[in-house]
Amino acid sequence: MASSTFTIAFPLGVTVGKWTRVFEQRFPEVELSVVRMELDDQHRMLESGEADMAFVREPLDTDGLHVIPLYAEDIVVVMNHEHLLTLEKKLHRAELDGETVLTGDASEGLFRSVAGGAGVAVLPQSVAKVFRRKDVVAMKLEDAEPSQVGLAWPRDGQHPLVDEFIGIVRGRTAHSSRNPEVAATEAAQGKKAARKAPRQPTSDGAKGAKGAKSAGKKTAGKNTAGKKTAGTKGGSARGQVTRRARRGGA
Repeated sequence: MASSTFTIAFPLGVTVGKWTRVFEQRFPEVELSVVRMELDDQHRMLESGEADMAFVREPLDTDGLHVIPLYAEDIVVVMNHEHLLTLEKKLHRAELDGETVLTGDASEGLFRSVAGGAGVAVLPQSVAKVFRRKDVVAMKLEDAEPSQVGLAWPRDGQHPLVDEFIGIVRGRTAHSSRNPEVAATEAAQGKKAARKAPRQPTSDGAKGAKGAKSAGKKTAGKNTAGKKTAGTKGGSARGQVTRRARRGGA
């Protein structure tokens, strides 16, 4: 029997809606809670049980956790739109030497500082998009290690719905789900819908019309063959009479 509650946490920049919507459709009886978390709280929330599962971003303390990688994203440098670095075709770490690199959690305040020319910030691309502004430009940092995003859960006391959510993220359908109740329910609904589907009588009518047309052609063919046969016999008799007349016979 599945637990009645399930809590998923995620950091800024990670979009989880497409997976949580599928989960809610498959498990409508489960109360799903989706909460934001700070990067510094990733391990703590899972270890303390505040979250049953979490989308996590490296760096992460993986002690006591199961983690599966999902995807990687580019690192960008955000700066005032008139900054001299915007003239570069490509940015590398060497170009940041001598620049004031602002640190701390990404926030509206950080982007206001960047827009005001206080410095630049280095962030995952999806995080930079969250705080997009007209007076701030984001450029890919070519030689930076990509930001890795994964899915994590505690090794001890694993929630019974963890495997189901992993399957949803990996694109597994309900019919291939590890939960036989979900698969059986959706299969039964599919069969019921198929039985209710309206029949198409025009298909049988079309077959009947086609059969009649074919039969008509066959009958006409027989009549034509009969005419040809009669004509051939008649022609043969006249030919015999003519040959006898030439020979002087009766």
